[in-house]
Amino acid sequence: MRTRSRLALSGGFVSAAVVGGLFVGGLAATTATLVLTDPLAPRASADSLSRFDSCAALRNWYVEHGTAEVGPYGWNGPVMYAMDDAVPMPSGAGLAASSAGQGPEAAIKGSDARSSSGTGTNTQEADVDEPDLVKTDGRRVVRLVDQRVLVVTDVTGPEPRELGRISLPIDVYGGELLLAGDHVLVSQAAGAWGRPMPMEGDLVAPDLAVPQEGVQRTMMPAGGTRIVDVDISDPAHPRIAHDDTYSGRQVSMRLYGDTVRLVTTTGRPELPWARPRNDRPGTSWERNATRHNEALVRATTIDDWLPTVVDNMVAGSRPAPLVSCTDVYHPQDWSGSDTTAVTTYDVGDPAHRTAVAVTADGQVVYSSADRLYVASTRVDPPSPWRRMPGPMNGSMTGGAMPIRAQDVRTQLHAFALEGTTTQYVGSGHVDGSVRDRWSLDEHGGLLRVAWTKDGSRTITDANGETRQATRNGITVLAEKDGALVPTGTVDDLGVDENIQSVRWFDDFAVLVTFRQMDPLYTIDLTDPTHPREIGQLKIPGYSGYLHPLGDGLLLGLGVDATDLGRSLGAQSAVFDIHDLAAPQRLAHLGFGEQSYLPALDDPRAFTWLPDQRTALTTVEGGSSGLLRLVALHVGAGGALDARDLVTDAGWSARTLPLADGRVALVDDQHGVRLLSLG
Repeated sequence: MRTRSRLALSGGFVSAAVVGGLFVGGLAATTATLVLTDPLAPRASADSLSRFDSCAALRNWYVEHGTAEVGPYGWNGPVMYAMDDAVPMPSGAGLAASSAGQGPEAAIKGSDARSSSGTGTNTQEADVDEPDLVKTDGRRVVRLVDQRVLVVTDVTGPEPRELGRISLPIDVYGGELLLAGDHVLVSQAAGAWGRPMPMEGDLVAPDLAVPQEGVQRTMMPAGGTRIVDVDISDPAHPRIAHDDTYSGRQVSMRLYGDTVRLVTTTGRPELPWARPRNDRPGTSWERNATRHNEALVRATTIDDWLPTVVDNMVAGSRPAPLVSCTDVYHPQDWSGSDTTAVTTYDVGDPAHRTAVAVTADGQVVYSSADRLYVASTRVDPPSPWRRMPGPMNGSMTGGAMPIRAQDVRTQLHAFALEGTTTQYVGSGHVDGSVRDRWSLDEHGGLLRVAWTKDGSRTITDANGETRQATRNGITVLAEKDGALVPTGTVDDLGVDENIQSVRWFDDFAVLVTFRQMDPLYTIDLTDPTHPREIGQLKIPGYSGYLHPLGDGLLLGLGVDATDLGRSLGAQSAVFDIHDLAAPQRLAHLGFGEQSYLPALDDPRAFTWLPDQRTALTTVEGGSSGLLRLVALHVGAGGALDARDLVTDAGWSARTLPLADGRVALVDDQHGVRLLSLG
């Protein structure tokens, strides 16, 4: 089956890896989905976090645990992100279900088709806008050209007409947009380099000199997140209204009306590490370098650890703390030295921002209208990594440590949202890993999480041999006393298979797994203490993205396959879930061998037009070998028809619904084109 590595929402590259037989230092791929981050920390629990009462306490926390993560080459081990790329990714008391007594069938009858946000993006939640490559307000389209120029285009006439453009700062790369009224927020990764590393004999801290022999300097990259606010009230003359750089990498942004929330993760400080010279190997040189590097950590101040922000509009502006020490929370046990901050402000007024943070990594962000969750899947080795031999411990000899499936868990941190206030409310975890943000959902104050755990079920294969297999499940968690507490779990979904997609409704969910066949599961979530499987449909291939059409119909985009799991190219299908105990496939349409749907990597490349009962998606390859824009019309009875609208679409193409019924097709190659679907 065709494999693809995926760009995470934050823009970082990911690569294949494994749990269950994973050896860090020689990663080999299997079917397990895993995100590996900072594998150095001992097993920890993030289920109850405490607030620091002073900057001294916060600094001591970082230093005490940070020195245990230092070796002769600096911070022990690389930060690695890994996930399975064998298939495309989309991407008790006090408990209450909002539809209690009605059952999931009532939710089906009341479910609505999901259309794009007011700015044209296919979002996860209707009331929460997400960044994308292009945005529209129905009259104007804003987009980035070559990541350096913001262009404003009028789309009210018969042909698109450029209104104005503005060049952006040059020391950034990547870039996505949020649009709120006349403000375009451009979020980009800020490129920079750390301070020069010292040569032998240079002073790097008071009374601390680099050992004269056996040590050489290093260079470490640095960067951050740059948010540029462009005022387009006069579209012929766009201007930069605000320009701020945050010290951490961006995990994601969300827009709630006129309120912005930015999630960033700031890593361990960049210090002028010593390291043994390549031509002077030996344990004595490593010990010298380790002592030197530990002293560097002990010499740090709180300013070296806290996330910062810089106002680039003020000449000579210096980094200022983004969050106060007493607004930082920490788990009872060490869970890594990253700091994840949630920053909140009104559009157009970032100077009056507020922030709250947790001492944990952030990888995945999901948000409903009143809750924001940050998730990170990590490996918790059974004892501190620095005491184990292997290349990640600084020594270039010795064996690597196997990562056991039972050591993989996903930490979850919840924040309550109200207006411009963001408040930390609790943390918890699920054992195993989550695939992406679509694996999380909030309803009625409860968090629902779809997870995968590798090597946690013993099965007997067709040859009569026993082996460890993957299992999947859904866990419901409730907020209680500063923690996210599991209330119920349904598991053993798709044993020895991988989750491909999840779609959440008020009181039920549809989950798809795949190995050779596509079990589409329907899950009853009416009782949060007892979620249960209702029905399943087994068909060849799988749906990697599910979109609700209303009236109990689902549109699936995915990969067609033979009964043995061999790929036949991209496919689309319509499912009837009126009877959750017996879901059915009403229609199926393939796009030919070697075809692929970019929307499986990024659902924002998909658009549903409810008035026309038409879906728009790009298709790569197939019989034409081109990237084309296809319109999928779904009849009232579920019939499915396809026609090509454009045969030369660009890979980054987006389709934006306009108020007059037309669609703006935007890509890097052709700019803005206007399409009529009549």
